[in-house]
Amino acid sequence: MTDGSETSPSFLSSLPSRPITDDIVKQIGESDNPKIRGAMGFPGSSPGTIEAFLLDMEAKTHVIVFEPSAEQWYVYKSFGTGGMSHQEMVDHASELANEWLAQSLSDRIAAAETTEQDT
Repeated sequence: MTDGSETSPSFLSSLPSRPITDDIVKQIGESDNPKIRGAMGFPGSSPGTIEAFLLDMEAKTHVIVFEPSAEQWYVYKSFGTGGMSHQEMVDHASELANEWLAQSLSDRIAAAETTEQDT
């Protein structure tokens, strides 16, 4: 039996099936869950929306992203933070989020082009 610290954060299923606001990310980071150390959103493709955020937990930091085609949130990548300073952890999570955002945007552009060709 696992305690959930090595798997996807259990609250993912409670997130709405759309991008969220920075206020929601802040609420997650300030929650009473003893395993959560903090959360920080990364700007999404639309102003005021968060499509990716880092979740700093006891054992790992997760980069959580919103997949528009599936309309759900999932863990893009997780990494251990032992020996990392807070800034190193934020920088690494930012790199991962930027990698995902770049891929996600190119996927969305390709999907939009395919849709236009079908009409």
